[in-house]
Order: sequence, then C-alpha cells, then structure tokens
Amino acid sequence: MNTLGDLALELRPRGLLCLGDQLVVALSHHHTLFLEQTLLDALGGESLALRRQAAFEAAHALLGPHFTERRVTAPKDKLATAEALFASLGHGHLRFELGPEGGAVHADALHHATGSLQRHGGRAPTRVSVDAFAAGYCSAAASLAYPSDWGRFEAEELRCAARGDKICSFTLTRRAERPRFGAIITRALVEAAETSPPGADGWSVPPSAPSAPPAAPLLDKLTPDARGLIHTCGVYIALVPVSYAAQITYDALHLVERRSPELGPVLEALVREAAQVGAFHLLGGLLASPTHGAGPAKADVHERLDQLLGLCRALGWGALSATEIVPGRSLVLQCPITAEGAYYSIRHGATLRRRLLFLQGTALGLMQLLTRVDFMAAEPLRPDTYPGLFRSGPRLTVEETRSPLRGDPVCEVRVVASTA
Repeated sequence: MNTLGDLALELRPRGLLCLGDQLVVALSHHHTLFLEQTLLDALGGESLALRRQAAFEAAHALLGPHFTERRVTAPKDKLATAEALFASLGHGHLRFELGPEGGAVHADALHHATGSLQRHGGRAPTRVSVDAFAAGYCSAAASLAYPSDWGRFEAEELRCAARGDKICSFTLTRRAERPRFGAIITRALVEAAETSPPGADGWSVPPSAPSAPPAAPLLDKLTPDARGLIHTCGVYIALVPVSYAAQITYDALHLVERRSPELGPVLEALVREAAQVGAFHLLGGLLASPTHGAGPAKADVHERLDQLLGLCRALGWGALSATEIVPGRSLVLQCPITAEGAYYSIRHGATLRRRLLFLQGTALGLMQLLTRVDFMAAEPLRPDTYPGLFRSGPRLTVEETRSPLRGDPVCEVRVVASTA
C-alpha cells in the first residue's frame, strides 16, 4: 500500500501538500473529532448536511482527475480505485456493493469512528454517526462511477462503530438533484493567487520565505495498516482535503455569525482549541518517537522548536518560522501562506477579521510542547498530560497580529503566557 509520501506532492517553499492538484493536509483524529463535534454542538443536525456536502465536493474534485490520470472508466474499476485511494489516505477500507440503482458500502474501521473509540477508551460515547467525510466520499465515488442526469447518489450512515455497532455501513440512494460545487482549493489557484498583490483576493509570498525541509522522510514512514488506517505515536493520521476542512469550518462560522453574532467568538475559540489539541498530540507524539519524528527531542528549547516547526512543514501546515521565542513567556510565528488562509482568500476574499484559526491553535499547541512537556523524561506524553495543562501553570493567549487577508505580506501570530 502507498505511503503518504507516495501520494502527497510538496509545494515548496510554501510548506503545503497536494494530492494531484488538490491541496491536502495531514491531521490527527484529535483535531478532526474535536472540530466536527464543535460543529455538531453549534448547528445540531444541520452540521451533518454541511459536512456531507463539503466532503462530496472535495472528494468529487479529488476522484475525478484521479480516475482520468489512471485511465479508469468502468464503474467497478472506479469503485475499486476509490477504495484504494481512501485507504491510502488513512481513512479506512471501504467495500462498495453498488449498482446504477443504488446499494451499500461497508467498512470494518474508519478514521473518525476508530479515533472516537480510542479517544473514549473503547467506549461508544455517542448516538450520532461520526463518519460524515466517509459518507460524502462514498456519494462522490458512486456518482462518478454511475453518472446520471437524474441525480446524484446520497449516502446515509446506518451503522457506526462509534455508536457501538460492529462495523460502519452506508446506504446509497439516488437523490433527484444536480450536484452542487463550491470553490476547490487547488495548486493552480494557490500559485495564481500568489501573483496578486497583498490585500487583493490572493497572496504574495515574500522572497525571504524560509525554505522548508523535504516532507518525504516523514511521510514515507506513514503507511496504512491492513485496516486502511495510519496509527502511530498514539494517534490516527489521515490526509484531509483542505477544501473539506476549511469549508466546514468557515461555512459553520459564517452561519453562526449571521444568526447569533455573540456566539461567533465562542465558535472561534473552539475551532482554535481543535487545532491546539491536534497539534499537541500529533507533533508531541512524533517528536517523542525518534523513528517517526525529527530525531531525538532536543533539550535546548530553540533547537526543539526548530524540530517542531520542521514537522509542521512536513505535515502541510505551512513553512512556519519563529521570529521571537522567550522560553516560558512568548512565541511569535510567521508563515508566508497557510492552507486555511489560501482557502479563505480564494473563496471569500479579503477580511478584517482574524480568520487564521488553525495557525492560532497550532501556535498554542507549540507553546505548550515547548514549555510544559519534559521530552527528556522516560514517558513525556501520557493520557493525562494534555488535560493536566489546564489545571495549573500559566494561561496562554494568542493574537493574530498580521494576515495577508488584511493586506499584510505574511501571516503572524503571537502567544503570550500569563500567570494572572
């Protein structure tokens, strides 16, 4: 089976990743589950439709060119190719039982459901299906395999391992509606936007942007297991289309801001925390594992920060660099471009709002790893390490000080520790 390094192409020196022509990012189950639970809490059942639609659009844009590149035309071959790609991305093994009139899809393990079970100690903590991305992916694959002017396929998850079922199962039925498509963030759009001046609907990467180290050494070590899942360093990792992750985030945020503006900052804080918990567990786990990370963790805080920033770049989070680090007190990060910012710029244009929520949360996670975790200990990360950070110690705040969405030449965030 392919490693992530076989699939993902680096966009250097931007520190971004793409699969084919579509931007993707490596995320852990901690981030994806926290984010999607936040959207469920904010929008209720409406969030399921939002996530399914975003997944359908992103998967359709991913699979269409993928089939063309491999010259796959027969319906069964398309479904087999879709199964293989889904597993290679770390999302699990799908088994399509489908014809032109509809059918079903089964999976013994999926990224979201399996991650949910691990997160809750093997218990089934929810009555709600958690595999919205898989549902949208199945809909797109089926609609491409059996296209029809009458309508597209819609997937509904009838059984979910996160609810206590033995497997995850979806039913696929035709829906009498033409597919809807929004903006898909591709390599070509990002490169075209970079030629625009700052403040326009695009980005300008400064010539002094730091050169990111190659991502391949890390990604080549991330290979799906027999279940089609990537489990390493205590986390499940998957490549996620940026068009999916960013669309569900900002569509939900815009809905909340229109309906209940006072709740917008609450949703922003939770989206930020999803990135923080994801960065803490994924980067911390990789750094604590020399076979997967950037070598043995350095005792010096500045050297350890360089290791962590290298991991961020390899995961497609952007070519991050630190312009200020005062151990235990402050951290300032800069980046010429981030995947979320590129998405927002291309789909929504310029804004005065602080919209780089993933970058903000990542900076908070990095600060915690630098100041609150002893990587020289025999077991630097334990199940109670992250919750324990909030019982004592300094309070961290983050401020987005610069953004190309506001006309600045770079992204910049500042984290400050306070005992007040």
